[in-house]
Amino acid sequence: MYSITAAPATVSHLVRIDGYSRTKNLRRGRFIEAMNFTIGGHRWFIRFYPNGHGPRDVGVVSVYVGIAGAYRRGGGDAKPVIADARFSLVDRDGRPAPPSFVQGMPAVDFSGNDFGMNIKRAELETSGFLKDDGFLVRCELGFVNSAGDGDGRRGVQIKEGIKVPPPNLHRHLADLLWKNQSSGDVFIEVQGKTFTAHRWMLAARSPVMAAELSSSDSDDAADTDADATKNTMMMLRVDDDMDAETFRALLHFIYTDALPPPPQPRARDTKAKEDEAAAAEAARRLHAAAARYGMERLQLMCEDALCRSLSVLTVASTLVFAEKHGCRVLKAACLDFLSCKRKLRQVTRLDDDFRLLTTTCPSVIKELFAQVLK
Repeated sequence: MYSITAAPATVSHLVRIDGYSRTKNLRRGRFIEAMNFTIGGHRWFIRFYPNGHGPRDVGVVSVYVGIAGAYRRGGGDAKPVIADARFSLVDRDGRPAPPSFVQGMPAVDFSGNDFGMNIKRAELETSGFLKDDGFLVRCELGFVNSAGDGDGRRGVQIKEGIKVPPPNLHRHLADLLWKNQSSGDVFIEVQGKTFTAHRWMLAARSPVMAAELSSSDSDDAADTDADATKNTMMMLRVDDDMDAETFRALLHFIYTDALPPPPQPRARDTKAKEDEAAAAEAARRLHAAAARYGMERLQLMCEDALCRSLSVLTVASTLVFAEKHGCRVLKAACLDFLSCKRKLRQVTRLDDDFRLLTTTCPSVIKELFAQVLK
């Protein structure tokens, strides 16, 4: 599947690599043809190299794009075909991966080489983008000259114009929150830590915060004149059951409409498992905070993150959370995960987690075994 963007000199292809586990035994340099397409009079390919493209590519998988060999073997008569190439992993909904899974190559010449991205196998397999034994890669080509094939046929014609950068309002608002705190007009105290924010933003993003701010304004007005109130900082205090890191993530979403970037995974296996469990717990806490402040979009984003990151280590506690908070889609995802008998056996070996599940949600255990025994 592919699409051509509004700019005629830019082409974007979305490629699904299936049967990932069955390709691990291919020798380095061997490839699977993932896609062919024609642009500018040239036949192009996208290839998947399960064990790397070149001799130095150890412990990686590679996805490369290039022009079919007939043109490249044309020697000195082959005209340059210059393009910006960009590769990125995407999830099932088409949302891009974090920067660690994005590679770009500006102004490379495809008349003599193919180009692509290398992904560390271990990182791919733990990233959450590998689903149902496959993953999605977006390949984008932005041509910076005519890609004609030299025989008089017209290739991609480049017209000069203004290249508009992507929206960056979220970055400016994040800077306003974290780097320009002198402009804030409300202090928020969370378990001894104080955050500075802006009333107008909080009120616009959360109906609960809007009501709390309005109530606080009314209390202030009863004690002082209106002009003095405008020049004073307001103070809000958050319930003790919410920790400061969760509220910091909540503020990040309020200003940027995005989840905070995940921390970089640690190399050691035990540390990676600790990070995995901590990330799931952070998502559950943020979901509860979003419910507290009436932010439905953030709740759904947290549920989606929990669904996509389910593992043997996190599924039991996440299922308890889903049952307690009425998250039907998340609960269904947990039950589906545990319907695999091998995974269920692994979870039952985690005594504390499985005991939590059986003592807290006995009705869910009945649902689970009814689903397993179907």
